[in-house]
This record gives sequence, C-alpha cells and structure tokens, in this order.
Amino acid sequence: MRLRIVLCATVMICAALQGNALAQEQAKPETKAAPNMQEMMKKWMESATPGEGHKVLEQFVGKWDVTLRAWMEAGKPPMESKGTCDAKWILDGRFVYAEMNSQLMGMPFKGIDITGYDNYKKRYVISHIDNMGTAISSGEGKLDLSKQVMTTFGKMDDPTMDERDKPVKYITRVLGKDKYVFEIYDEVGSPNEFKVLEITYTRSKP
Repeated sequence: MRLRIVLCATVMICAALQGNALAQEQAKPETKAAPNMQEMMKKWMESATPGEGHKVLEQFVGKWDVTLRAWMEAGKPPMESKGTCDAKWILDGRFVYAEMNSQLMGMPFKGIDITGYDNYKKRYVISHIDNMGTAISSGEGKLDLSKQVMTTFGKMDDPTMDERDKPVKYITRVLGKDKYVFEIYDEVGSPNEFKVLEITYTRSKP
C-alpha cells in the first residue's frame, strides 16, 4: 500500500512539473524569424530613393525675389523688406536647399531652409536656421488635395517671453509656377492664432 502511495505521489509531482514547464514555455514571447536581408535592402531603398513626393518640390527650385512681412503684434501693420533667395537641389534630389538674404527689423537677415519628403513617414519635412538665433526650427506635414497648399506643424522657442516648445504652423501656398507664399502662425490652436511672418517669392527674371 505504501509503495502504491509513493508511486502515485511521484506521478502527480512529475505531472505538475511537466505542466508548469509547459506553461512557462507557452508564456515565452514568440521568437521572430530572422530578417530577410533582401527584404531589408528593398525597404531601405524604397525609403531612400526620391519619388513622387519629391517631384512636388521642383517648383520651389530657382532664383527668387522675396518680399518679407513681419508682424510683431496681431492687428498692427507689418514691417516689410525685400530680398533674394536661391534654391537648389542637394543630395541627389532628396532635399531643396534655399538660402535667403533680406532685412528684418532693420538688420541684415540671412536664413537657410531645407525642405524634403520623408518616404517612410509619408510627410513633408522642413527645417530652418538663420543669423538671428541659435535654434533649429522644424516641422512635418502634408499637401492638401489640390497639391497647392502645404501645411506643416512644429515647435518653436521664444526667448523674449521665456516660452519653450510653442506650437507653430507653417503654410506654403503655391500661386503659380513663378510665385508662392510662405506663412508662419503663432498661438496655434488658440483663439489668438495669428500670422507673424509672410514671405512672398516671385521668380527672378533672367
């Protein structure tokens, strides 16, 4: 009788251990299959090769005369100045590099903009630097259905008001093959949203 009890207990213990091991095995995360190198290279090439999204940017390439209007306060007349801009493709047609020279608040203003299309995110990307700050402004967004208006959103610091990461909106409106307008809006998403900067680009005559 004692032997039978010991055998039954042993079988029960073994069954319990086996069940516990099976549960632990099932609880392990599934091991992903090793990535296929050809598939990886294909995806990389698709994201790295200029495509249809980049063709839209061709209309911004060239030499431009610019009119810059800046509003210090909503409802007040803007300050206005003239300048020039030279935009060209860089990195084998992946980005448009634009360099502008103008005046702002009575001082020489030089700004550099880089615009591209992120194939992976399916979004247009912009970045800006100039000689009146040490920050890099950036934004991401899309075209509207007409493909004539590009709206991007980003964040901007305002050292004068000690404000960081303020939401900002950038709108580019194509008015024709030889003219477009770039706008910046502050207080985005609030009832006080207003335009702080407008740059009109008119293609320079030969």
